[in-house]
Amino acid sequence: MATSGSRSVRRAAYGLVASAVLLASGACSAGSTPGTSDAPAPGPTPTAATVAAEGTTPCTVELPQGWGAALDEGVVAPRAGETLTVALGLADRSVFAVSDVPGVRHALVWRHLGAADATADRVVADLGLDHPEWQVLGATFDGRYLAYRVDRSYSGFEDFGLYVWDSQGDAAPVEVAHGEPDAQGQLMQTPFVDPVLADGWLYWTQTRDADPGRTVLSGYRLADGHVERLSRGFGRAPVRFGAWLVWADSDAAGQTSGLRAIDLATHAPVDLPAPLAGVRGPYYLAADAGTLAWVGGEQGRQVWVWRDGWPAARLLADGAQAPQFPRVAGDTVVWTGEDATWVGDLRSFSDARLTPSYGGVWADGGPVVAVGYAPADKGQDSVQALLDTDAAGPLGRAGC
Repeated sequence: MATSGSRSVRRAAYGLVASAVLLASGACSAGSTPGTSDAPAPGPTPTAATVAAEGTTPCTVELPQGWGAALDEGVVAPRAGETLTVALGLADRSVFAVSDVPGVRHALVWRHLGAADATADRVVADLGLDHPEWQVLGATFDGRYLAYRVDRSYSGFEDFGLYVWDSQGDAAPVEVAHGEPDAQGQLMQTPFVDPVLADGWLYWTQTRDADPGRTVLSGYRLADGHVERLSRGFGRAPVRFGAWLVWADSDAAGQTSGLRAIDLATHAPVDLPAPLAGVRGPYYLAADAGTLAWVGGEQGRQVWVWRDGWPAARLLADGAQAPQFPRVAGDTVVWTGEDATWVGDLRSFSDARLTPSYGGVWADGGPVVAVGYAPADKGQDSVQALLDTDAAGPLGRAGC
């Protein structure tokens, strides 16, 4: 199903593509977008909850020189003979990444940048030399536990494994979930399985129970492996928003979705605050302790954001080119588009292009962003860089 070109685009659009030594600055044409198993519902209706509050109108600016310099300085260099694919970058200048050395290893490792010796890597999981196509995506780390998804195919999302690893022990990662078959024995298509770690639990949504028409939100208790099915409907990947777990869901197939939430301490449903209760049809969600962001609008080209205490949601970016997979990173929201990767700044309500063409960007709530660039030429690997969005400072509004 997938050509070599579409494989590269899929890597760039969701994970972070493989790395190289020199920073790629030439544009590459983007191909098809990722699979349609997580087809979005129509965008939010223009209710009071999604009308921008009084204040700054969003605008697009050139990426400041300081940001470009920080990206240059943050390039993650692989070792000789290695392809390194960053899954997650941390504030201590370490990364979780897949290390590929032909004929030697294909493994998920935890590497502190600057360590020249391969023995300094902590191997999280050996992915096996027989599976070079396996990718690690959706990684999240709470300081002790790492949760991540392994996609086992370039052409679809239904063949996956969801894992959690305890960094304080020596045990191998535990497989919490995997793609499940329907009544005919075929693996069911599923929304993106992006794990959430919160207060001793791992949460995720997938199609399961041999029912290709519905999804199940589940929780896995890290202490003993106890699993609870928390909601069954038509939802997509949840996000942690402060003390809540929030996701988009609807009452029936084909209906416009709204936001739903449960309390993380009790797993009981909670009422959303007024600025969120009217949100309709969010395409993608992202959140941290105090910020919720989503892609919306009739054409799915707007990025909205709400912070606790705001009287209404605010428009962060308008007219974006198919924004996907947003992530909150400190005072910024990053996302991928069909044209490039982008950053929107809540300090200035402006946005800027992070990469010259398509690429990948990933964050885990904190200010550090991992950015992947498109390969400079066919067959070459991608460059990846870590960027501290707090240290880089506001984007500003020059030219607005």
